[in-house]
Amino acid sequence: MIQSVIYSKLAKQFPGKRTIITGAGSGLGLELTKLLLQDGWTVLGIDIDTSELTKIANSKLSFSNVDVTDRVALKEIISTFCKTYKGIDILFNNAGVGEGTLFSNYLPEYWDWIIDINLKAVIHATYFVLPEMQQANDGLIVNMASMAGIANLPRMSPYNVTKAGLISLSESLNHELCHTNIQVVCVTPTFFQSSIMQHSRGSKEIISSAQKIVTNSSLTSLDAAKIILKNLHKRNELIRFPFSAHVFFYSRRLLPGLYKRAVRFFLFKKTT
Repeated sequence: MIQSVIYSKLAKQFPGKRTIITGAGSGLGLELTKLLLQDGWTVLGIDIDTSELTKIANSKLSFSNVDVTDRVALKEIISTFCKTYKGIDILFNNAGVGEGTLFSNYLPEYWDWIIDINLKAVIHATYFVLPEMQQANDGLIVNMASMAGIANLPRMSPYNVTKAGLISLSESLNHELCHTNIQVVCVTPTFFQSSIMQHSRGSKEIISSAQKIVTNSSLTSLDAAKIILKNLHKRNELIRFPFSAHVFFYSRRLLPGLYKRAVRFFLFKKTT
């Protein structure tokens, strides 16, 4: 019942139902792909591993084994989609990797790797679709950031920095696009079950600990996908979930001193 309400409102805004989803091969991206296909959207799924997408039989699904850090290939596949379907309605910048490490232990080349995936690929994809949306004076760009970009917890600096960059990019673009019908929605969840840590390059111990938190979350990728789609038609610039995301958000802003002491006492002790 809820799904029909969600999609009918979204479809009123975007009757063309055309979307591109990066990181569509697993986790949240895969669930978004399935849900939108169920409602008749035309979907281009982009991922370095498309094995799960091959299992979906749907005439409205196309997918490409493209590394989002390959700017030339990314531009080509986006351009082809927009030309074939005469535009695009929603871009989901979903591809991303998690990380767990102390700053001092993270190699400079690893910084290049995570920035290329989590930040620069989003910049590039957005840059490639924006002219199409500007021509139609309509569109929605959904950037999958994280509460990590606001909370800035220890042992996550590479991830925090890239997600903070997405939040900043989203806000900047919304200012620049305020006189158009194009909007950027920034999604900032805390933990939910996903494959976010599968390619991490940091500390094995910290990554293992983070993976346990992700795995044990009561919120699944399907739950997260439904929450996002439920809120997209509202055109809120920031989507936060679950409840813990609201706790981090408001405590960080309203009680900064207490927040800092709590983080250092509970999450980063001298023995670590």
